[in-house]
Amino acid sequence: MIHQNLEFHNVVEIAQPDCWLRRFPTAVRNELSPLGRLVAQDAAGCEIRFVTDSTHLRISLSAMPSPLGPYEQQGQDVAVFNGPFFHSVHRIATSGVTHLQIPDIGAGQKLKYAALPPARRRGCGFALDVWRICLGRYPAGFHGLDTYGYPVRPPQADEVPRRKWLAYGSSITNGAAPTAHHLSYVYHGARALGVDVLNQGLSGACHCEPAVADYFAARNDWDFATLELGINMRGSFSAADFRTRAAHLIQQLTKTGKSIVIITIFPNSETGTTSPAGRAEAEFCAILRDLVFQAGQANLQLIDGAEILTDFGNLTKDLIHPSDYGHIQMGQNLAAKLKTLL
Repeated sequence: MIHQNLEFHNVVEIAQPDCWLRRFPTAVRNELSPLGRLVAQDAAGCEIRFVTDSTHLRISLSAMPSPLGPYEQQGQDVAVFNGPFFHSVHRIATSGVTHLQIPDIGAGQKLKYAALPPARRRGCGFALDVWRICLGRYPAGFHGLDTYGYPVRPPQADEVPRRKWLAYGSSITNGAAPTAHHLSYVYHGARALGVDVLNQGLSGACHCEPAVADYFAARNDWDFATLELGINMRGSFSAADFRTRAAHLIQQLTKTGKSIVIITIFPNSETGTTSPAGRAEAEFCAILRDLVFQAGQANLQLIDGAEILTDFGNLTKDLIHPSDYGHIQMGQNLAAKLKTLL
């Protein structure tokens, strides 16, 4: 989305009058579960991108507390990047509008950047001239960018990654629970692959609704998709209902002809147990394997979650969400798998 000559990455609506940035359109959000309607309003993976010669920036943002608190550890943090290079981190207040003064990199640093050979002036698919204001797992609003009279423009196609990755899944895909949202596994994987992420994770609410399946299939802004399925449905859906919903999602996306990768449930404290959740998890993973096998489509692949999270000690204390270490490991392992499959 282009708005006020800025690119709003992973944003499909700017809800008025308070300028909230939305990852899902209203019509789709209204078809989700009660929790899904809440978490679909967060700005996880939304970025405000632009290029300007201004030496100073002031961006005005607002935020609401995450509906996931007290389980949310990241707060209303904003990470700023110059292309692939980390710049700074800031926090938005949850009352009123926060005006963030983004310090310039400085004249001396600009000279260092200018002296870089072309191969080092970009990384992970991004040109260093692209400012990236990266938002997290909270509702966020945009209220203006001041470049103090300097022109501003959205990035050109060759200044951002060419390939787009649609990532659908649970809170783990949505970005829980590393210490910063941009440290979650999809972003580690994307940097390794040199691709751009469209984060469509729904914390606690990845329920494979038909409206979500049809919406993803109708979009034309992604090149391949990963579907991390099952963990949010193992306690509240029967195996038959899970099969029906997962089958529709897989069928709709496979029909696009694009590469689709199914990821089974990542290891957690219930994995391999005889508890109701453990038994449901095993059954759901078996269903996913069967759906992929039965489809027999060249563009449909499956990855076992245990091949991505390979060290159980890389979980947080809740024994389900990965720590920083877990997300790093998962991003590296997934990127290696995707390089082979794609």
